[in-house]
Amino acid sequence: MVADPKILDGLLKLPENRECADCKSKGPRWACVNLGIFICIQCSGIHRSLGVHISKVRSATLDTWLPEQVPFIEFMGNEKSNNYWEAELPPNYNRAGIEDFICAKYKEKRWIP
Repeated sequence: MVADPKILDGLLKLPENRECADCKSKGPRWACVNLGIFICIQCSGIHRSLGVHISKVRSATLDTWLPEQVPFIEFMGNEKSNNYWEAELPPNYNRAGIEDFICAKYKEKRWIP
């Protein structure tokens, strides 16, 4: 099934999804369907390198999605996901080393409660 472009476009327009869940760049067009987040193209490459056992990356506009993936990202979204993955993240954390940040966040689970 191809994700309904209207649903995903609507989700991408929500304030909490207008920037990448990881690096905060504007206008993400990629998603991690098992984490329920929208990310930018740069972060999508880093997520792909983590392996599909950690992050399953799909284009929000081009790829096919499984039927359960759209409702999950609709339920989760960047804000709810980051409330979990970044619960213990220090204020003003420097994300300059974005690859290290993403590995620490999802692979090492460094800041979960």
